[in-house]
Amino acid sequence: MIHNHELDSQVYYDKVARKFNRTWDGFLASFFKRFIVKNLELTEQSSVLDIGCANGTLLDMLHKKVEFYGTGIDISPEMVKVAQELYPEFNFFAASAQTMPFPDEAFDLMICSASFHHFPNPAAFLTEAKRVLRPDGRLVIAEIRIPVYDVRKVYNRHIENHSTEGDVKVYGQNELLDLFKQADFEVLVHKNALQIQYYELKKMR
Repeated sequence: MIHNHELDSQVYYDKVARKFNRTWDGFLASFFKRFIVKNLELTEQSSVLDIGCANGTLLDMLHKKVEFYGTGIDISPEMVKVAQELYPEFNFFAASAQTMPFPDEAFDLMICSASFHHFPNPAAFLTEAKRVLRPDGRLVIAEIRIPVYDVRKVYNRHIENHSTEGDVKVYGQNELLDLFKQADFEVLVHKNALQIQYYELKKMR
């Protein structure tokens, strides 16, 4: 089956934008958000970009810990509209994570929470992330973890044949580490916790 993953994501999340927290996706995403809030150290007054921000909840949760300048992007214009209504203190944009509408070296911290598996070209995303990340900045990626290869293979076959939400694939740990290495990112922090694999990255050059 041939997918336009970004279009599939846009159409699906436009439909559920105003009820996202009550959807299965929203429920699962909440675990990733709480894990990030618990584990991520933030710097006061830093510039933070949430990639695949949905309705903006993660920025709000983090902002309760530390004051920072928050920006979010999402492929769904309706999600962005909802996020801007809920959290007017932040700036939100409808955009692809693979072609972000920001200048070079714009952010101290970039967060990608349960979104990486939606990107049709992860290498293009990582290249774009390097472009907009400051030299001493960090890229945080929290992704779905299915450690057993055969289970992950069956799951990926299922989403390839049946997903209408823009899912591309769930990555194994070694696959992600290889992608990060090829993109010249250094892994500063790596944690596994049940269904979550969590990485803090720094660009090497």
